[in-house]
Amino acid sequence: MKNGLLIGVSLLAALVLTLVLVAGTFAPKEDTSNTSVTSVNKETQQAAPLPDSEIPATETDQANEKEQEQEQESEPKPENASNISNSAQGSSDAARASRTAEPVLGYAIAADNRPALPIPAEKLPVSTVSFVACGDNLIHSSIYNDAKTLAAGTDREYNFLPMYENVADIIKAADLALINQESPFGGDARPISGYPLFNTPDQAGYDLVTLGFDIISIANNHMLDSTSAGYERTIDFWDRQENVVAIGGYKNKEDFENIRIVEKNGITIALLAYTYGTNGLTLPKNSSLVIPLYDDETIDRQTQAARKLADFVIVSVHWGVEDNFTPNGDQKRKAQIMVDNGVDVIIGHHPHVLQPMKWAERPDGGKTLIMYSLGNFLSGMMYSRNMVGGIMGFDLVKAPNGCSVENAYFIPTVCQYNASVRGFKIYRFSEYTEELQAAHGAHKFDPSMSMRSMRKIIEDAIPGEFLIEDFYS
Repeated sequence: MKNGLLIGVSLLAALVLTLVLVAGTFAPKEDTSNTSVTSVNKETQQAAPLPDSEIPATETDQANEKEQEQEQESEPKPENASNISNSAQGSSDAARASRTAEPVLGYAIAADNRPALPIPAEKLPVSTVSFVACGDNLIHSSIYNDAKTLAAGTDREYNFLPMYENVADIIKAADLALINQESPFGGDARPISGYPLFNTPDQAGYDLVTLGFDIISIANNHMLDSTSAGYERTIDFWDRQENVVAIGGYKNKEDFENIRIVEKNGITIALLAYTYGTNGLTLPKNSSLVIPLYDDETIDRQTQAARKLADFVIVSVHWGVEDNFTPNGDQKRKAQIMVDNGVDVIIGHHPHVLQPMKWAERPDGGKTLIMYSLGNFLSGMMYSRNMVGGIMGFDLVKAPNGCSVENAYFIPTVCQYNASVRGFKIYRFSEYTEELQAAHGAHKFDPSMSMRSMRKIIEDAIPGEFLIEDFYS
């Protein structure tokens, strides 16, 4: 009886213990998640992955790793042990990734080992305007008389187009092309004439438009050669030409302060033009016309104003000393004012010879392209130094991160005429020959003229980085 009672008590105690253990197994766990986050989608909620050092390893894993370590210590290492070691490290990493993919503490802990897909770079909008500038277009009497001969048998009185035919493709191809038209179109203000008081046939202007020139600078020392009436008539002449902007000629003070803005390909360009003087000629006291003289105050004020109006600022300026290959102190000082005010391009005229082309660093971190003098484009002057000029080209580039002048270049040219001072034609120096040079009419004025002397003029003024054509051929 006593033994039966003890057996019954033991069975009852075992049953109670079993019930306690079962109850503990199915008891709910304490919620340790962050309760402050209430907007998480319960279907996708996951705990943050534990770092590698915190992932618990099973006893089987630890035994396997210990066994692997013993095997590695007992085996000899081959010559390419480092490679195998790297491979083993990769296997170990893979094993670790496999373990972390198993449920741990109720969470799926796994690193995302998928390779990152390249994100295609977004194309940024970039706008470009190709720009060319030419030097002094000075229509001497020898030139317009030659143009009259070229027009014989046609319905024209003058034909200047053949004189430019070797460079016409460069002008036509540019988005914008500028030229310094040195001689005025005074109409009936005075008879047609050449040096020293110019009055040029209108056909010369029409032919410039046909060639593709869009911007005409008329600020120069000859702008009053045909009197103030001829100056006003020159302004009117260019105002009548479609798709052409004239700079440097102004009807009144308000017109002078109205900075010309050209828009092309989504890019805006502010244009200014100045001259050092007008050969001592002056406007009548009661005239409202304005000569754009290049005093420091005006340049400083207008270039600052222009900088606020457009993406780019370009200045055409008539300055320097005739036949001098070196810019003087006044040119350099005024150029520095423009550089400090953020002018992008300075295009110089008047010396009738080439002066240096260069970059200048600006205070705003940009660069200014300076051409102190482009020399003559077309003229009837007498010396070989006056025959060498060129076409300056560059791109105006507008991008989301700013605007800049890029791809600057220079194409040297020679103005050719024969011993009779006829047969005017502009040649690229790369296409100019010894035969043409020997036949040039300037030899009777300048016996020292040679291919070598003209090359030296180019080399002294234009750094090699800007010369895109082989002018030694």
